[in-house]
Amino acid sequence: MTDQGWNVYDPCGDPAVITKGFPIREIQVVLDPGHGGKDPGARGPTGLKESELNLKVSLAVSQLLQDRNISTLLTRTGDYYIELDERIALADAVGAAILVSIHHNAPVAAKSDKPGTEVFAQTGDPESARLAGLLHGEVFEALVAVEGIQWTSRWDAGALRVVNSSGGDAYSLVRKPETTNALLEIAYLASPSEGVFLATDEYIQLIAPPIASAVEKYLASDETGTPLHERARIHNPTGGRRTCPLVDLE
Repeated sequence: MTDQGWNVYDPCGDPAVITKGFPIREIQVVLDPGHGGKDPGARGPTGLKESELNLKVSLAVSQLLQDRNISTLLTRTGDYYIELDERIALADAVGAAILVSIHHNAPVAAKSDKPGTEVFAQTGDPESARLAGLLHGEVFEALVAVEGIQWTSRWDAGALRVVNSSGGDAYSLVRKPETTNALLEIAYLASPSEGVFLATDEYIQLIAPPIASAVEKYLASDETGTPLHERARIHNPTGGRRTCPLVDLE
């Protein structure tokens, strides 16, 4: 803070000054609702956008954690676009214990009698693997108890690493953070049967508690949850060139 206001970095990484603001301190958990704004993510059979569902789940989890005196910060709180590097910078800047990125999967995988929950861990970080294992174990157990759903799943679904052909983590949101992190793909929004269920309030009430419990267990214990797959999945993402967004800071 200075006499002129707050010295900050804008989304392009350039220094700027704002006249109003308040410091964010002692954040334990950063929750990252995937996608947003011009990037809606997957879309379900009811027309529900993944970005909207990710935010609903993240808000519900955040409230449960705060009720347990675990401080949280969301990388976005509305339907707007935010770059991956911005999300990472927020988590690293506040010195959080963990970063959990919340997503719902697409495209549709093979039909299965069990949920296809996937949690991606950072290569070489045993704490990331532990976080991924706890998230998978809690979320999978909650979903598998739901009756009447035609699930979809990949054969290697679980707690795992996803690497590119060079052996590095395929997703920058897993690869780049210094903060211990995991990327959670809860279920398949694009699947007809799953997608209808995921659009209900019942689903939000069902899935938020196990995510919050996994986070609490990670922070308060040495539990490990689902073992990380020994064999990594190979994936080479493709995407357009990113440009930093020019936004009004005030």
